[in-house]
Amino acid sequence: MGSTLSCDKIKTHVKNPDFLMAATLEQLNAFVITVDKGSFKQASYQIGKHTSTVSGLIANLEAELGIELFIRKPRSLEITPAGSELYQYAKSVLREFDLLDVKANSLIEGLPNSLTIAVDSDLMGAELSAVFASILSSYPALELKVLSTDPMQVRGHVLNEQADVGFGVSLFSGHHELTLADGFSFDVTFVASPALGFREQVVPLERVRGQLQVAALFMKQLGKQDTHNLSSRIIYSNNSLSTLELLLQSNAWAMLPGFICERAIAAGDLEEFYISPTGSVRANQWTTELSWLTAKPKNAAMDLFIKKVAQLPNR
Repeated sequence: MGSTLSCDKIKTHVKNPDFLMAATLEQLNAFVITVDKGSFKQASYQIGKHTSTVSGLIANLEAELGIELFIRKPRSLEITPAGSELYQYAKSVLREFDLLDVKANSLIEGLPNSLTIAVDSDLMGAELSAVFASILSSYPALELKVLSTDPMQVRGHVLNEQADVGFGVSLFSGHHELTLADGFSFDVTFVASPALGFREQVVPLERVRGQLQVAALFMKQLGKQDTHNLSSRIIYSNNSLSTLELLLQSNAWAMLPGFICERAIAAGDLEEFYISPTGSVRANQWTTELSWLTAKPKNAAMDLFIKKVAQLPNR
């Protein structure tokens, strides 16, 4: 490829400083594809034009620039140092034009231009990332923002109009300003440090109460700690991943989404146990919820997100 030139050095060689005003997108496209393919002939196949046409586009571009972009050899092309430097700028120009074209078409068709989603950080993962990718595929000009936060703040972001739609663990109650829709359900597992010796046992509440519990902070914030806190010693955590880390570093127990702790259980770093005699047969389940302002009209991107999340399987 040869060494590259600095921008200042290139400018001193360009006969027409405003060459980008004169150079056409067709010329820049032919140049970039020729570099990528290594020859005029191979570039012509991709562009769908005759080899001489591609060669002519490059020659005209070189004339506009006053710079030789390729050294033409009998059986090959060799890009010059100046050509190598300008290649990156030409790619940027073409990329920006493609984005302009997508954005213009989006505006003409009246498509949504932005979407902000508040998501419970515990629910982030491959399935949700695939939903985001699907939305961007359907609306390539969309500016998508994902706010990863805790369960209580999901609704808060929606209520404060910092997010168009929220997705989080169900808060077990409605809100007069919000429309709520069910998402998927997931198993909640009782897990403990191996040091507690609870492995696959039905542990009496009296024994559990004496051990340190890492509890969900949002349950306390909702005023439901009486149904969630079973121990006399409590550490509060605002997300399940933090809870998992605390369990791995201390002799404690917690209720965690099964999909969060399954690897730690399989590795023997945590042990599953049961409070109810039927816990090994019928796991506790929590649900997720979608939320958005009732008074705020939904756009097509919001509708698509809600639809895709509603189709996610239970975990």
